[in-house]
Amino acid sequence: MNRHYKWQVVGMLWMVCCFNYADRQTIFSVFPKLQSEFGFDAVQLGLIGSAFMWIYAFGAPFAGFIGDHLPRKRLILGGCLFWSAVTGLTGLCLKFWQFMTVRALEGFGETFYFPASLSLMSDYHGPRTRSRALAIHQSSVYVGTILGSWLGAWFAERHGWRMAFYAFGAVGAGLALVLFRFLREPVRGAVEGAAGD
Repeated sequence: MNRHYKWQVVGMLWMVCCFNYADRQTIFSVFPKLQSEFGFDAVQLGLIGSAFMWIYAFGAPFAGFIGDHLPRKRLILGGCLFWSAVTGLTGLCLKFWQFMTVRALEGFGETFYFPASLSLMSDYHGPRTRSRALAIHQSSVYVGTILGSWLGAWFAERHGWRMAFYAFGAVGAGLALVLFRFLREPVRGAVEGAAGD
């Protein structure tokens, strides 16, 4: 196994995960804009915000099952394409039910990421490097959350709230298409018992 490539895998998945969290977080930074433009009350905003998590939570066991049976690369990058497209569609929403729908769909798309990505990384990193790899990858959760909040608000103030979703959706989809070339599916259990890892 290429000892450098396994860290490149962490870097590639770090970028995907960063967009995973930036996309999901952006909606909260534009709530004041949605409230003023559409007149949504606190209950409606709460439902929009929670629609993602309900689907994500209930879909997680199913996503784990699927991740044990299908190529993880396809789930990770196919999911990234899907949720990036849904993120872009968020910018087209005009009604409450549309916001609810795209948030639920985004939750469905993103729920496949973590089971598949952690499984894939664990097949590149054995006992000696696995904790480091997972910890580095985990930092993308917080960077993505910060970027989604900050850039979402920045776009909303300067270019309109819709532009944030178009931008994140386009960049995320582009990233997924590029990584289809470079991310490779490892053999399941490839590093189990490998003393050098």
